[in-house]
Amino acid sequence: MKGARVIIVEDEPLVAVDLRNQLQKAGLEVMAIFESGEEIIAHLKIEEPDIILMDVRLFGDLDGVDTAHEINKRHDIPILFLTANTDHTTFNRAKLTFPHGFLSKPFRIRDVLHSIELALETSIEEKEIDSDSSEKYLADRVFIRKQEFLYKVMYQEILFMEADRAYCKIVTEKNDFTLSQTLGKIEQKIKVPYLLRVHRSFIINVQNVDKISEGYVHINTHRIPVSRAHRDELARVFNTI
Repeated sequence: MKGARVIIVEDEPLVAVDLRNQLQKAGLEVMAIFESGEEIIAHLKIEEPDIILMDVRLFGDLDGVDTAHEINKRHDIPILFLTANTDHTTFNRAKLTFPHGFLSKPFRIRDVLHSIELALETSIEEKEIDSDSSEKYLADRVFIRKQEFLYKVMYQEILFMEADRAYCKIVTEKNDFTLSQTLGKIEQKIKVPYLLRVHRSFIINVQNVDKISEGYVHINTHRIPVSRAHRDELARVFNTI
């Protein structure tokens, strides 16, 4: 962990400076301190850190949760939330950004350092899984983060994937996963012939289709729309009598 590059996003200057000094004493490199989400989003176009320490309350139009969502759309950087606001609503909003940790103020530097180390190790493991997924022995599955675990999902288990603005929901028979990535980005990562786009907001597993009706496919209890642009392609997949 020594030498890891850190960016602090914190609207309280004294807290930010004290945190920077303690991190530097521990051997970490603090690249910059920002007080708003807009500042770090602009900075990440120039250089990226290894990890971001993000307060939930920030100056500007974006709070820390909104900023994390925007960062996740363009970058793959672990984020640790630092906040004095631990109400249930804020925590649930923050969970949807899939952070690598959530530390409540006032915090001890030892806890911060442990959380940074764990987040960096987890991030490395996730990237290794993404890299290995192109190999034949992992070409049939993906690992998806839900809370503190990475769950194995076999591609054949996927029923459908649904876009919801900047999010994507992956639905299997046993579980649902909400990812802070667009459906298009997920489509680029998961490429198997039986996962077929049938609508701008839906990709289905054609192996799990139970029924077809006018303008819809039915998978279990789910009725999924098929746009006109994709109907011919879908029709070519199925044998009909």
